[in-house]
Amino acid sequence: MDGLPTVLRMILVPVLSGLGIWGLLCFLLGGTVELGHAEFLLRQYRGEPLTFDTLFSQFDRFGTGFAQKFLRTLYVFLWSLLLVIPGIVKSFSYAMTPFILAEHPEMTASQAIDASKAMMDGHKMDLFLLQLTFIGWELLCGFTLGIGLLFLNPYRNAATAVFYENLKKGAKPQADYVPPVEF
Repeated sequence: MDGLPTVLRMILVPVLSGLGIWGLLCFLLGGTVELGHAEFLLRQYRGEPLTFDTLFSQFDRFGTGFAQKFLRTLYVFLWSLLLVIPGIVKSFSYAMTPFILAEHPEMTASQAIDASKAMMDGHKMDLFLLQLTFIGWELLCGFTLGIGLLFLNPYRNAATAVFYENLKKGAKPQADYVPPVEF
């Protein structure tokens, strides 16, 4: 029995340390990767040439990427302190921020968040309904122990990019075909 805590420490300390380092990396780089992913999705929808490097094309804008993710998370958290529903509504208000920043590198994170709020005014329910269409697929992914999410998440993200493009055009957002990517 005496050796059990030592064995647990030998296993748990490296695992928890690794999770902490991974969490810190995701926190620091997540916003920048999100900008590159938004640019990738927009280029895919427009039929522009794509490379794998497009996903990492925004790393020169680390500060902006980090700031937009941090501010969005902070604002949603603060709105959620009131009640859960206002936080959810605000998360839909800020949802277009990465796409706006991917298209307008001259903007600051705060300006992009404000632009997203203005763009989503009157369209939050449309985005909610779009996201709601994926609920059935998410439930089915549970049967695959989450492996199906590897296919569902890119599809959902591409649908959100199409939603953004339709919002920009002033059209009522609707489902649209997104062609597969060829490398």
